[in-house]
Amino acid sequence: MKNQKLSCLTWTIVFLSLAIACGWFVQRRAPGAVPAVGGGFVGALLLVIALGWIVAIVTRTTEWWRIVRARLGQDARDGQRVAIIGVLRGHGELLAPFSHERCVLYSYDVITRDIQDGESSDRTMYEGFAMVPLSIEHDAERTRILARPEVPGLKAIQRTGRTAEANAKNYVESTTFAAASAVKTVDEDLSHTDGHLRVDSSRPPLETTFGACRWSEKLLHAETPICAIGTYRADRRALAGPITFRTGSSFGIEAAWRTVNAVISAAIFIVIALGAVAIFTAGFPIDAYEQRNPQSRLGWWEVRLERLVEQHLRTWMGPRGMLASSGFHLQELCEGCANGRLEIDDRTIELKHAAYMGGRSVHLSATRGGKDGITLVDGDRIVLTIDGKSAPVPATWMQPHDVETSLGSNGSYEGRVTVMAPDGWIRCRVQFHTRVNADEWLPSRR
Repeated sequence: MKNQKLSCLTWTIVFLSLAIACGWFVQRRAPGAVPAVGGGFVGALLLVIALGWIVAIVTRTTEWWRIVRARLGQDARDGQRVAIIGVLRGHGELLAPFSHERCVLYSYDVITRDIQDGESSDRTMYEGFAMVPLSIEHDAERTRILARPEVPGLKAIQRTGRTAEANAKNYVESTTFAAASAVKTVDEDLSHTDGHLRVDSSRPPLETTFGACRWSEKLLHAETPICAIGTYRADRRALAGPITFRTGSSFGIEAAWRTVNAVISAAIFIVIALGAVAIFTAGFPIDAYEQRNPQSRLGWWEVRLERLVEQHLRTWMGPRGMLASSGFHLQELCEGCANGRLEIDDRTIELKHAAYMGGRSVHLSATRGGKDGITLVDGDRIVLTIDGKSAPVPATWMQPHDVETSLGSNGSYEGRVTVMAPDGWIRCRVQFHTRVNADEWLPSRR
């Protein structure tokens, strides 16, 4: 129970953490509590499923490697989880509760159907497990089993007929059942017992008409080929829990297929998650957040992501009618003002002022009249000025939507500029608003 509670708590924390992160990501683009909560839940669900399959890949690959080592005859090491391949031996026998079939391990369920408000649902009314002392015979040796094993490949057999019903009734009447909430559900430690284990539990209300119930059994017989995976204890020549039994003969192939299935499932959910992110980011540009929150700065990873989305998604989806063009969003700034920053290596220049330089040039700087900053020339070319030295930004650094501008009929000129060097040593994102001479700016008005 402790391990299950810890695992459940861990995954709950992971889910909540991912939900908060996804909700924050959604809120940066789609304002409002409803999109954030809904997006956080859906995004976290997809990511948790994908992460669960990634964990399953690691777990199943590790299991496959243990089986391969066992096939190659590698010696089991004390204190490590290993695979033991051999034949199952039981010290004694059991009678299955419903079929009275001889076995060395069984589990059973008595399932009834509850009807409430016109709706029916199945409920496990009785359940139980029993085993005799078990060991694995391999290479003239025997390895004992010191914990209740999990047998995931064991199939449930539905028992029907009057004989099974009579056996079930006799078993229930002659058995003392514990409350299900008080029974351990994890692998019991048998290192201080003779290896016998029996657990019977019930969940009230209890049905007295057994003909209305379903009875199923899972049986494991002696002489069954087994691959047991557990922690090896050299002093006891035994496996301690948690222990997993794999039945059959082609253990390595089956383990490899389980790994392949986990890889395929993980890939499917990762593709779904990435597709959802791609569609969402393409449909909700980040500049709307900048417009609503002028005092908040985007992270450079967000700027890079937006440029990638613009370059690889919107330019492909837009012409195909998959996106409704909404233009671009700019902050409301005072005339002659700018809001952004220019970073060169570890140096940051806060761009606060926008000045018309004549002709078709606008200069953005930290102080009024300051030389260091960026100059927008002819509406699409960028010139950097640092320590009084100027140099144009190479055209290869720029993307079509790195410069967005709007010119009003009265000469009001505003826009946004983004510059990202390929290696990231120069970064700039700034919005501005100034007034220009429209007659000089527009050839048709000269």
